[in-house]
Formats: sequence, C-alpha cells, structure tokens
Amino acid sequence: MSNIKDHALKLASVVLVIIFAAFIGCKNSPTDPTDNSQTTEKAALEKMVIEDSAISSFEANYNEEGMMEMSGSMGLGKTTSEIFPVKVGRKITSVTRTFTINELSDTTAEGNLVIVFTGNLLIGATKDTSTKVIDTVITKPFVTTVERNVKFVKVANTVNPKMNWRISSSSVTKGGTNSPNIYIKSIKAYLPSGDSITITDPLNYYFSHGLGRMKEMPSLPMNKDVTLVVEIYSFYAAEDFVSLTFGGGQGPMHQRVKGKFTLVSDDGLGNKVYSQKFHTRPVMGHSHTVIDAMPVRVVKDDTAPVESSAWGFPYIVK
Repeated sequence: MSNIKDHALKLASVVLVIIFAAFIGCKNSPTDPTDNSQTTEKAALEKMVIEDSAISSFEANYNEEGMMEMSGSMGLGKTTSEIFPVKVGRKITSVTRTFTINELSDTTAEGNLVIVFTGNLLIGATKDTSTKVIDTVITKPFVTTVERNVKFVKVANTVNPKMNWRISSSSVTKGGTNSPNIYIKSIKAYLPSGDSITITDPLNYYFSHGLGRMKEMPSLPMNKDVTLVVEIYSFYAAEDFVSLTFGGGQGPMHQRVKGKFTLVSDDGLGNKVYSQKFHTRPVMGHSHTVIDAMPVRVVKDDTAPVESSAWGFPYIVK
C-alpha cells in the first residue's frame, strides 16, 4: 500500500513539473501575442504616425488617382500645336516613407516624417477650346518630397511601447520638387467662425492632437466654405497654375475635388497672391486640403519639367 502511495506522489510531482514548465514556456514564447517587449520605441512611434488619420489624410488628397480618367494618350515629345489644358492631376505610382527620431527623452519625443512620391502628372488637353473635349493626354513623370514634424508625449511605462506614447502635435506638411523658381510663402485660411489662421513656417507650425498646449487643429462644420489665400514666389511672369485638392479619404462620402486658385495680385517682382475656397464634406473626421503651385508652363508646354511647391492645410470636420 505504501509503495502505491509513493508511486502516486511521484506521478503527481512529475505532472506538476510538466505543467509548470509548459506555463513558463508559454510566457517566454516569442510567438506569444501578448508579449510586445520586442517592439522598439522607434517602431511604435513610426506606426502611430503612419496610422494617424490627421497625418495620413494628406496622402489621400495628394494622390489624385481616380479623378483623372481620360481618353487619348501621349508621352513626352513636342506637340506641333498649343496645349489647352482641361484637366490636370497627379497619379502616384510609389510612396516611400522615412521616419527619423530627432529627440527622445523619458517624457517626450520628436520625429520627422519624409515622404517621397513618385508618379506622373497627367494633363488632359484639347485642340478645340469651344468644346473642351479631351483629345490628348500628356504624361510627365515627377518625384516630389514632402515632410512634417511630429511631437509625442509619454503617457505610461509598460513593456509595450505602443501603449506608452501618444502623438501630442504635428506640423503642417511642406514639400515639392524643391525648385527655386516657385515656392509657397504663406497660407491664410478664413474660417466659417470668423477666425483666421496664417502659416508662414509650416514645419514649425504645430497643431494639437488633443494633448498639450499647441494650437488646436481647425474644427470646421459640415458643408461650409473656407477661403484660402496663398502667397507664392514665382520666377515666371505668367500667371501660375495654383490648385487645391480636398475631400479625399476612406468611404463613398470622401470624394476628391480639385479647384484652381484665382490670381488676386502680382507686384511684378515675382510675389503673387492667389485665392480660392473649398467646401467641407458632409462627413466627420480628419481631412486635408493640398495646395500645389506650379508654373503654367508645366501644364502648357509638354517639354517643360514638373516644378512644384506643395503645402497641406489640415482640419477636422465635426
């Protein structure tokens, strides 16, 4: 009887050891979905930036694919007749993002997001200005680079870096082809509330994401007009092709709309002022208006390379 009891005790001990070893193995398993200790802080911050709708909505409006269905085709090569552009838009073929942490402390962090867009500028042109029917499509390859700065605040100290940080604010987006011949100098937005916002240094102009004491991102009601006044420098004497694209995003209610700015003043020294309105969509969420300035020769001369200066104006529709 004693031998049976001893055997049972030994068997129970072995079972307990096996269960304990299995429990330890599960806790230390690299495939355990609850173990995020391998996720670095940089990777966590980068993921937040890429997934944040207040930031990613710029790309949804910079890529104008879907607006540019046209008939006809043509590559580079001088045309024999004058070009009358009817429709102009960007079709992005590839996007490369680089995120760099510039500052990291126990409580705050700062990073820089650089996005390189490779694509084609599509120019739908017509020979008959009376009908404005597109009969020729000119395709111009381009590469543009935009960037923005992002600030973070630490909100916890867990083993999971994704839970420890939140975006506190982000700057306005600035970029283009980096041409000295044309660039945006300032943007002034006249809001439905009667307030106005003037931006002259986009990478140092921050909007709050709900934390901190930065300027709040403009909160706009649905179906309201916002007037944008843009000052640019242009080496070229002719009126430039300055446009805005807005309304893009996820879902059927988010439809991109593009408009052309109207020239307001020109001092003859290259400093020009343009104005245009955009109308907020009837759907809540973060969005962007993309302002893009190009010399008119880009869209009227098929051999002229793409020169562009682009800024983003972020806002929330509530």
